[in-house]
Parts: sequence; C-alpha cells; structure tokens
Amino acid sequence: MMKKQEFVPRKISEKPLYELKSVEDIPVSELYQVKINGKEQRVYHTEFFDFVSFLDENEKAEVEVTVNEPFQKAVIRPTAVQIPFKEEGNKISISLPAGKRITLELDDKLESPLYVLPGKYIPKPENATYVFENGKAYNVGCLQLNSDETVYIEYGAVVSGRIYSRMADRVRILGNGILYGGNWHAWDENGAEQLIVPVLGENIEIRGITLLDGGSWHIVPVACKNVLIEDVNVLGKVITGDGVDIVGCENVVLRNCFIRANDDCISIKAVEFQDPSGCTDVRHILVEDCLFWNAEFGNTLEIGYETRCDEITDVVFRNCDVVHCQYEGNQSGGVLTIHNADRANVHDIVYENIRIEDAQEKFIDIKTLDSKYSRDRERGMVNDIFFKNIEITEGTFPVSIIRGFEMKNEVCRPHGFYFDNVVIHGEKVMSPGELHMVVELSDELKFQ
Repeated sequence: MMKKQEFVPRKISEKPLYELKSVEDIPVSELYQVKINGKEQRVYHTEFFDFVSFLDENEKAEVEVTVNEPFQKAVIRPTAVQIPFKEEGNKISISLPAGKRITLELDDKLESPLYVLPGKYIPKPENATYVFENGKAYNVGCLQLNSDETVYIEYGAVVSGRIYSRMADRVRILGNGILYGGNWHAWDENGAEQLIVPVLGENIEIRGITLLDGGSWHIVPVACKNVLIEDVNVLGKVITGDGVDIVGCENVVLRNCFIRANDDCISIKAVEFQDPSGCTDVRHILVEDCLFWNAEFGNTLEIGYETRCDEITDVVFRNCDVVHCQYEGNQSGGVLTIHNADRANVHDIVYENIRIEDAQEKFIDIKTLDSKYSRDRERGMVNDIFFKNIEITEGTFPVSIIRGFEMKNEVCRPHGFYFDNVVIHGEKVMSPGELHMVVELSDELKFQ
C-alpha cells in the first residue's frame, strides 16, 4: 500500500477472525469456471453465490461458463434484457453487451447462482492518497480519511477492513478491486462494523469497487450532501447485511449498481447512527439503472423504519430490475416498502419503470406504525406516493398492504397513492382488489 501520509487507525469494536495473507484466501468456485473472450477468470465463491468480475473493454464480451455439475435448465436474468446464450453439454456461451450485469441460475436453485459483473476500467488518479495494487491483499483495520483524500483499489486487489471519514469533504473511494469483510465474522453470523461510512461530509464519491461479505451494512453515508455511488457491486450474505443505507442525507445519486443483500438492498432513513446528525431531513435521492437481488430478509427498496426527522421527500427509484425478492416469513419483507415508524412526513416518493421478476412475499408494503425501532412519541405521515410503469413479470402474485395508524389519542391516515400503468403478469391493475391489496386507515388511492 502506497501512502502519501500515515493514517491513524480508529479503534473499532471487534478484530478480524484472521488477516488476509493473499488474494488466495478468498475461496474460488468449485461449481463454475468462466472465460471472458477466451481468457480464464477467477471465480470467487461464498456459501450462497459465486461471482466473477472483469473489466469491460469491448462493446460485447463473449462469456463461456463451464458448470461442473449436471443441470437441466439455465436462466439468465434480468430477463427483460434478453441476453442471447446457448447451452452445449455443461457449457453455457453468453454474448454479453457492454455494461450488462447478469445472474445465471441453474434449475431454479437460488442458493448457487453465478453473478457476472463487468465493470468500466477506472484509472488510478494522480493524486491518490492510498493505492492498493493488483494481485495483493491488504489488512487496513479502519482506514480513516480526511478531506481531499482518495483511496484507489486496483483491479485484482483485495482490501480487508473499513473505510471511515468524519467531517471530511471531497473524499473518493475508487477502483475495480474488492473491499472485503468476510474475515470479520463467522460465515453464518453477522458482526463487525460497516464497510464504508462517511459522516458529515460533502462531495463524496464511491465508484467502481466491489464490496464483499460485510458483517453489517455495507455503504452508509450519514448526514452527507452531494454523494455519488456509481458502478458499484455490493455482495452481502448475512442477516443485517444491508446494501446501501442512506441516513439523513441530501443530494444522493446511486446509479448503475448491483446489490445482492440478505437484508435491505437500499434503505433510506434518519437515525442517530454514528452521530446524532443522522436524524436530519432526507431530500433529493435518486436511485436509477440498478439491478437488485433481495434474499430472505429485509426489503428491496425501503424507506424506514427509523424516520426520526421532520421530512423525507423527493426520493426517486427509476429504471431498475429486481430479479428476486425472496420470502422472509416475518410479515415484513417486500419490494417497494415504506415503514414510517417515527415522526417524519414521508412524501413525494416516485417508483418509475421498475421490472420485478420474482416477489415472493409482498409487492407494496406501506405502513405508519409503532415498532421496536421507534423512538419518537408520535407517528409521521405518508402521502403523495407515485407508482408509474411498474411490472411483475413472473413468479407468484404477491399481496400488497397500505395501512395507517390509530391509537386512542392519535390517528395517522396515509393518503395520496397514484398508480399509473401497474401490470401484474401481463394484466393492468385498476383497483386495490385487482392488486391483491389490503387497505386500512388510508385514503385516496387512484388508478389510471
């Protein structure tokens, strides 16, 4: 690791179970072998998925996957992209357009997919403060950044640890390598701390890297302004392993990312996380052109539960594909969800051009409620929520819920829900009943 200046490790609550000695410490797949344009690639393995990442240098990549076990059927998602492929024995040949991330599933087995993740090459900035080089493994503990510092993780590098900043502006975390958290927790347990946490910063950029197997939330901007998260892969597998948690922020763009999480893929909230300033109004959030896989727990696109601010507004989710939102079984999992468990007025939220291939529990789940996460003494409001061009293409027809809150001295009735071209299994829905929706203590649901 090259450093322009020394960093002081911030004391963290836990130590890694072991330190990485080389990139070989991350297991490789025994199920899949992959060639990209004829060149053998390293295929990484976890207990719940395998993945290969590579630099996207051409308009099209010829991907050859060899499967080391017999299979009957292969499916490539998102199906809306209609990626051409052919099967010959145990080989699958895929013509992959530039920039298209895909998942490969065999015989409907969701516990052993292959993620194929092309990425745009990000050159090393001349003024990079910390450079982690190709083919090497690093153990940084907690790398604390100051204003105008840049971390560059080169393709083929693996960095174990956590990156943190407080009141630092113009912080950048760039590259095509891996930030790794799997050696900070047992394989089947959540633990350790979050992987990237900028607090009270402005003009934050996180671009190109892959975050793998964090023991908790992966990317968590807190009380930040002007944040760009782009071309990032978040591959989490433990419960509480949220993908991206946007806490008390303004002006955040999350674009062209792949997030596989065994909890919320995206969660927007206001909570005193790391700092009381996290209980700040949330405004101007854009999530677009992303691919999501929500495993058993949590939700895909969530606002809440912690909403300890006055206002959460102008949040837009658009042009995204949800390949799976798996069954949780605790009556709280869903694809498009708002759980307002504190005082905020959550309003002017837009879901637009979203394609959903598998929603096993709930489609829409919007509630004002008192929950175990609540701290405020009164409930907030949910109003002016817009659903435009939303489609569920496969799987079950899930239920939906919109529910208000009523106690002896308090009534909150969410209102103003607008459904424009919502299509389930090829049929446009024009009423709550057609949507299989339960509506309680709520008003003004309009379909067109």
